[in-house]
Amino acid sequence: MAALAEVVANVHKALDEAQGALEAQEQAIEDLRADTDADGGRRAGVEPSRSEEVLAARTSLDLLTAREREILVLISRGNSNRRVAKALGISEKTVKNHLSAVFTKVGASDRTQAVVMGIRSGIVSIGEPFDDAPPPMNASE
Repeated sequence: MAALAEVVANVHKALDEAQGALEAQEQAIEDLRADTDADGGRRAGVEPSRSEEVLAARTSLDLLTAREREILVLISRGNSNRRVAKALGISEKTVKNHLSAVFTKVGASDRTQAVVMGIRSGIVSIGEPFDDAPPPMNASE
């Protein structure tokens, strides 16, 4: 019984950490939305050096393979490595390898930073709905 309680505690801890990471990613996306003009054009108060930063992000993202771009889009929608692997019919380890290549090529230290760079370069769209979420559970389940 104590072992079960420990497992449950570990699961709750992992879920809390995952929720915190997702909330940070959602906040980064919301911050980007807030910086965007109503017409989707140039962001308000952007200094000329910002356009150079966007150009640099685009240049580094041009190095990505089609599969790496596909994985970047899928993680930008909040998918876990496991979900991406299932959607693409590849192993979770292969997804991790592709993400590692993405991080190296774009100079990102984590998936949130890579997604932000993808948004800035236009590879990732933040206006698309999250359409691959699991169906809602019935009250009886």
